[in-house]
Amino acid sequence: MSHDVLAQQLLEENDARARAKLLGQSSAGISLIEALKTLVDRHKDTDSTLALLAGERALEAAPYIDNPRAQPLAWWALALGLTVRGSFAEAIEPYEKARTGFAALGLLEEAARTAVREVQALAMMGNLPGALALAETTHQAFVGLELMQDAATVGINLGIIYSRLGRMAEAEAVLLQALEQLTILEDEVGQAKAHSNLGYVYQQQDRFQEAVIQFEVALNIFRRHNQTQFLAGTSLNLALLYRNQGRLTAALELLSRARDTYGSLEINPDAAFVGLEEARIYLDLNLLGEAERLSKELAQVFEARAMSLEQAESLMTLGLAQAKAHKLEEGRQTLAQARELWLGLGNTLQATLVELSIANLWLQEGRKGGWTRLEQAVLQSARATEGLANMPSARAFGLSILAEALLELGNHSEAHHRLDEATAAIADLGLPDLRIRLEGLSGRVAWRDQPVAAEAHFKRAIELLEGVRATLGVDEFKTAYLGDKLDVYGNLVDLLLDQGRSAEALEYAERAKSRALLELLAGRGEQTEQSVETERLEQELGQARSELDRYLLANPAAHRAQIAACEEQITRIQRQHERSQPEPLLEHLPPIRLEEVRAALPADAVLVEYFSTPKGLVAFLLDKAELRVVRNLGSLVQVEQALERLEFFLSRVAQGEVFNPIYGEEVLRQSVDEQLRVLHGLLLEPLALTLNGQALVVVPHAALHKIPFAALLGKEGYLIDQAEVSIAASAAIYAFCRRRPSQTKGPLIAFGLALEDIPQVLEEVQSITQIAHQAYKFVQEAASTHNFFAEAGQAQVLHLATHGAFRPDNPMFSGLRLSDGWLAARDLYRLRLKAELVVLSACESGLSKQAGGDELLGLARGFLYAGAPSLLASLWPVKDDSTAKFMRGFYRFLQAGLPVATALRQAQQALRKNLPNPYYWAAFTLTGDPGRRVVI
Repeated sequence: MSHDVLAQQLLEENDARARAKLLGQSSAGISLIEALKTLVDRHKDTDSTLALLAGERALEAAPYIDNPRAQPLAWWALALGLTVRGSFAEAIEPYEKARTGFAALGLLEEAARTAVREVQALAMMGNLPGALALAETTHQAFVGLELMQDAATVGINLGIIYSRLGRMAEAEAVLLQALEQLTILEDEVGQAKAHSNLGYVYQQQDRFQEAVIQFEVALNIFRRHNQTQFLAGTSLNLALLYRNQGRLTAALELLSRARDTYGSLEINPDAAFVGLEEARIYLDLNLLGEAERLSKELAQVFEARAMSLEQAESLMTLGLAQAKAHKLEEGRQTLAQARELWLGLGNTLQATLVELSIANLWLQEGRKGGWTRLEQAVLQSARATEGLANMPSARAFGLSILAEALLELGNHSEAHHRLDEATAAIADLGLPDLRIRLEGLSGRVAWRDQPVAAEAHFKRAIELLEGVRATLGVDEFKTAYLGDKLDVYGNLVDLLLDQGRSAEALEYAERAKSRALLELLAGRGEQTEQSVETERLEQELGQARSELDRYLLANPAAHRAQIAACEEQITRIQRQHERSQPEPLLEHLPPIRLEEVRAALPADAVLVEYFSTPKGLVAFLLDKAELRVVRNLGSLVQVEQALERLEFFLSRVAQGEVFNPIYGEEVLRQSVDEQLRVLHGLLLEPLALTLNGQALVVVPHAALHKIPFAALLGKEGYLIDQAEVSIAASAAIYAFCRRRPSQTKGPLIAFGLALEDIPQVLEEVQSITQIAHQAYKFVQEAASTHNFFAEAGQAQVLHLATHGAFRPDNPMFSGLRLSDGWLAARDLYRLRLKAELVVLSACESGLSKQAGGDELLGLARGFLYAGAPSLLASLWPVKDDSTAKFMRGFYRFLQAGLPVATALRQAQQALRKNLPNPYYWAAFTLTGDPGRRVVI
């Protein structure tokens, strides 16, 4: 039996006694251990589990081999298998045994080659001093053996270690020396490794143009030589550079390819490095839940593998995500852990960067009026910044923290000086996110004495951030990106209003509202023929959705982990699908103009747009004749407090059988009305509107999206008695919905799924389809996702009566229950509707979560994108019996030819006669075009 065949048999045989028998009967010599070592080398880049298994089999076989070289070679094979599996600490002892064994036999070359991989293991587990000492010794050994190619390879390792220690000048010098030697030796792959690591060193020093050149040279060589693992590793570094340049979608595309190369974390530990870069990009995009979850998982993975450096990087990302999510104490503790790890590794540079982040935490707390915390931010950022002379971007970030803290403390002149210094430091570096921050702060500093300069700073910041957002490609990324950058819009709106420039102020308020949704709607076209890649992604998406539905329809509480995994997979596929689509040319979609909104308004209609600025809530009031502005309305905090109390009492009405005996129906109604009066006093009373039944279009902001405006209660009664109230995500989206072509023909198509707690759904569907002249209904088993996607596109009115669930943790997974699964908001992106009106007769179907830029995430977003110009949905869970009565009235008014908003108003007023508590009649709100008429 040949040694190769025996090696493969040993690998495949799981029974230890059978393997011992094979070895006992074999006469194989050292060639068997060499064959097993070859299997380790073969599998180390593709299947780390098999690589480790081959190493274990080599150690098992060594005692049967009558050759002194067998034992150290077997230790080497095992150590290498442990290394590629990510078990670096466990690998050190086998490396030592292999190295000393080879040395004792006088096999100095093999001892040195073993040391090369031991250096990597030491570095990966964070023992950088040990790695450095061994690398220097090994380098000298190869030079002594006149193995200059190997010496140059160790030189690359030395460069990596120096860079991990923050000693960038030494790293650059040794890498350039290695590159020179490898060029003389005509080792192209070795040269590419040197170029790749030089790129990383340049990138760490903000020498981005030089870094790009090095990465591109490395990538070209790796492609030419089909070095997929090194190609993926260099792509990771290039992704980090793209991230710094604000090219986040390009960075994610590179990471996606690297992930495809590495495979799963179980197969290849290098996949964890992809995850770390993804977590950092999610942090930049303000996808804080994902950044926090992923970085926390990776910190645990790296800790288990004793990879202190990567653990420190993960903890730093985690701490920053926690801080952005306002979990300040958690963030401080996490960052302190990261700092201790960096100090333990001897990397004072990275420890200083962590100190900057901790200073930023003091600043966050100080913004709420904590002077001592602001002083701490000043002292810590000033101290940290002194040690960052060779890192312009980090120094500029530190100076920005220092400047903002000084500004909060009232020291405008010193803040101005520090901002000028920071701006000069990064003048040629790009770094859009940091430039946005600096421009915004410079605007605040200049505002008091130089309003013209302040305006210019604010506008430059907005131009920069909108430029980055336009390149993001994925709707979810666009919606999240503005999350921590909205203050610049608020500051500019305040500045313009101070100067009486109301129209321009409204324009900039609009640019901060649902801009991504507007671009999504404007870029929506007819579905085109799918590419092979799109078909593959659609198939994967369908399989993942089916798996998710199985868990959701079975027992969700028992399958939380599986549901989370499915949702993560669906999200990843959906993003990849969006990135693969051709991007509409909407980067320069112009802002909405005042006259365009006026043109969309009916003759006597009034549009009220709320916007929150640092100086308080503002209302823009627009009609055909004038634009008025009312400032200094109630604060968002006051609104949120009243809204919280309102939601509390509405929940008590909903559970009447429990709480009516405690409160009594009349007390509950009075309690609801009291909060509606408070909200009216904060939001409507100061506007001094004169309303006589005309259309009132409300554009809410932030928490105001949850308010039932029609039920706000003033001296003249509920608002519904004075106006036909509708809601719009923004004035631009209102105008867009108004411009949508009308379809005057088509049936009412209704889907109904009666469940135990909503038994009246079937009666509701039956009654509304009897009202219409042409109607089709799909109930119970027929109310399936298949039938929905097959039939919904033909409807003039689309009605869904079923359970709805709003997911504040993941709003695009908010959904409607159908017979064979859940229809999620994400699923609606592949739907094309002709309907004039969509009615969601389901609990919480109208709720949306507000992301950055006041973007609405939820079912409303999905149906608006699918083509609905008007959407009727509920803000809170509603009783199915009162809903059925309301819907019958609503459809009778529609059938009589009334516009949608008029039909809604009259149906609510009719229901109110018998059920006066707003809980029953005010839940449903109309979004989009209130003037649509349907012929059913």
